[in-house]
Amino acid sequence: MIDGIITFLVLTVTGGVIAFIGDKLGSKVGKRRISLWGLRPKHTSIVVTIITGMLIALLTISVMSILSDNVRVALFGMDELRQKMGMLTTQVEHKTEELERGKTMLAAKNREYEEMSERVRETGRALARAEEQQQYMQSQLAVVESAYRKAQADVTASAEEIRELEQTKTELTDAIGRLNEEAERLRTDITAIREGQVLFRVGEVISSAVVKEGLSHDDTVKVLASILNDTNRILLKRLGVEGEQEIVRILPETFDEAVNAVEGRTVPGLIRVVSVGNIIVGEPAWVEFLIFDNRLTYHKGDIVFDKYMDDYNQYRAVEMKVLAFLRDVNTRARRQGVLPDPITGNVGQLDGQELFTTIREVERVGERAHLTAVATEDIYTEGPVKIRIIVSRD
Repeated sequence: MIDGIITFLVLTVTGGVIAFIGDKLGSKVGKRRISLWGLRPKHTSIVVTIITGMLIALLTISVMSILSDNVRVALFGMDELRQKMGMLTTQVEHKTEELERGKTMLAAKNREYEEMSERVRETGRALARAEEQQQYMQSQLAVVESAYRKAQADVTASAEEIRELEQTKTELTDAIGRLNEEAERLRTDITAIREGQVLFRVGEVISSAVVKEGLSHDDTVKVLASILNDTNRILLKRLGVEGEQEIVRILPETFDEAVNAVEGRTVPGLIRVVSVGNIIVGEPAWVEFLIFDNRLTYHKGDIVFDKYMDDYNQYRAVEMKVLAFLRDVNTRARRQGVLPDPITGNVGQLDGQELFTTIREVERVGERAHLTAVATEDIYTEGPVKIRIIVSRD
């Protein structure tokens, strides 16, 4: 602000001084009738006035150039300034493009992270289910081992019962072993997902769907093709494969057999898509269809199975009687058409705490205890069989 005022005052004073001098020179030239360069005095006076004005302009510009960097730039550096502005504008555009590319890459990485997190969560849920089944089997094994110890301590126990207990113990131990393998496989799957590799075992159910009855041939082909497409998307997501790829493979004759089995059905059908070989990232996934009638087997509140405990008198231990009852429930539900779990071979499961509660209640009621397995929800062919056990006295 002060520099501008000083510049203004200097220019005003300098211009006034030059104008005064020029006026005096012009007056003297006019009075003395001086002639320059052969011009008439009048013209000479005009030339002096013009030169004075030019000096004022020149001095003004010179003083401003000396006192102000902006004036110097405006007079002598405008082209260079324009070039610099153009270069800066280009650099800004390039930086803006780089920023947009960075935002796009960041968004893509965020999507990849979300997809990876979802796959880990899904596999974690599957691991939790397997560990729950493992705990249930371990609780059953604990019951069997307790009964086994009682049977061994009882010298009057029959050899047949001991063999039965050993067989049941072996079966439960094998089931727990399978569940341990399944849990380990799921843990491996979590690691494999992070490393980009996922394995499906032979015979594992990849997807399932219910189809309505009365489909025509063309509709059946479309429905089965749609199920395969859905299975393909499931596999791509589970295996961590990006993009649209066809990794599901099925033999033409296998597909035609499935079409013939589904076409014109009079009841809704349950279709399971299962792997026919181990499936690894980067390899084709060969599958086949398993087709069943999808019927409502039990309504909520229906009695699945009931029996008196004295019908299991071949077992001395209460624990073995309750486990035998649960095996009969499993057998009855399977005979009614409920599909078993592909891992354990069971159609359902009972919470370990409820199992021990039932055993204690049977011990309290005595030999005439009556057990009733009641469905806690509608049960279809695909299962599972979810029950509660009611212990009553005859």
